[in-house]
Amino acid sequence: MSRENRDRSLRELMDRRGLGALLLSSPANFAWYTGGADNRVDHGGPVGVASVLVTTDEAYILTNNIEAPRMREEQTPEMEVVEHPWPEEPAALLRELTGGSSLGTDFASEFGPDLSAEISPLRYVLDGDAIEHYRLLGADTAQAVSEAAGSLSPDTDELDAAAELSAACIRRGMFAPVLFAASEERLVRHRHPVPHGGPLGKQAMLVVCAERGGLFVSLTRMIYFQEPDPQTARRQAACGEILRRMREEATREGRTLAQAFEDCRRFYAEAGFPEGWRDHHQGGMTGYASREIIATPGTQQEIREGQAFAWNPSLEGAKAEETFVLGSDGPEILTRS
Repeated sequence: MSRENRDRSLRELMDRRGLGALLLSSPANFAWYTGGADNRVDHGGPVGVASVLVTTDEAYILTNNIEAPRMREEQTPEMEVVEHPWPEEPAALLRELTGGSSLGTDFASEFGPDLSAEISPLRYVLDGDAIEHYRLLGADTAQAVSEAAGSLSPDTDELDAAAELSAACIRRGMFAPVLFAASEERLVRHRHPVPHGGPLGKQAMLVVCAERGGLFVSLTRMIYFQEPDPQTARRQAACGEILRRMREEATREGRTLAQAFEDCRRFYAEAGFPEGWRDHHQGGMTGYASREIIATPGTQQEIREGQAFAWNPSLEGAKAEETFVLGSDGPEILTRS
């Protein structure tokens, strides 16, 4: 979606809600609107240090005097940046820029109604520029995981493995809000084995959700330092087959995520693990969040061309995960090694 189309979509929303302006402060919506700019300093905060203000005929970057130079020079040089003194709230500046019009936001605030649930769907279908950025991000994520995997041995500690993966991501300009490096012992006990410490042993799992330019790539790789036992090999093969079928059979234009989820349950059964889906969510739509929407039996979100997906089937000691975009010719995997 071009900037012109983004403005049109947002102004149509403003018209429907009788508003004179919209303030986008969440990192996801800021990145979507600006084509990949980052408004964060604290990655743990729900809103950033700069916002996009869209009025009936203009668009601005609104921030304080601390962040304004960086926004002008590095993040949003093509947009007009307006600033207020850091000790002051932006209310007066908002009134000046909007002419006192009613204002909607994408977060809970005193400025106006929270329209995040109506704004988020506007970013689900990715434009050509976003998809091209996504291809580069997917390739870099796959390289980062491969680089980290190549540094590991059975004696490597989980925390050291996590540090290697984190460093490989940072070297490529990526932030990793989700990062697992799990030992043989812990990956069979926990579906979310946040690094805890201890040697990897004969098997390990690396998992990362890597973000750059607001887009997220999810990828899991299993590492075997010796041949896995037959049961582990069977479970891993089943996860790989379920993932392939989710990509090639379930994720099709015009279907819903609920229908894809029903297929997923069937794929588990046909792989010999009819209850395997119960122990972990199976993923869903990705893009400007690690999971924009997680598929469930009740998720009626329509699947459309230009959306991105990250399915993650798992069984005890086994998992498969990748990121792909649904294109006109079918799924395009972004995370091939």
